[in-house]
Amino acid sequence: MTDFPKRMVYVDDEPQARKIVKDALGGDEDDPHFLVTCATGRELIARLRELQPELILLDLRMPDMNGPDTIDALRKSPAYTNSPVIFVTDRQKVKMIEDYKALGVIGVIYKPLEPKNLRSQIEKLWQERSAAVG
Repeated sequence: MTDFPKRMVYVDDEPQARKIVKDALGGDEDDPHFLVTCATGRELIARLRELQPELILLDLRMPDMNGPDTIDALRKSPAYTNSPVIFVTDRQKVKMIEDYKALGVIGVIYKPLEPKNLRSQIEKLWQERSAAVG
């Protein structure tokens, strides 16, 4: 496993948040570390086969399917039962973080997003997961 995921998807219903993440992480399909964005959990689930993400960045609160509902749907697909997910949220409650980990979330990144720190935040969580998986 590499120090940074090669294929990431960021799911957020806020266009501005998607733009911040896309600008911060950049990349396109020719980039070895490219990022695709989705506006809804349903869009992510519909595009899983096409996107084949190594890591999913997932907004916690969305109108169509919230983060936990999206993870439930994701886990129903055999290829994604253990896919790493990082929640992106403005909520910072310790109890909730423990609940997220029970869903298989490898970490949480808090809004407002800091573009200059985003890559290192993802890298740190990715490396922690890699070390835990062994």
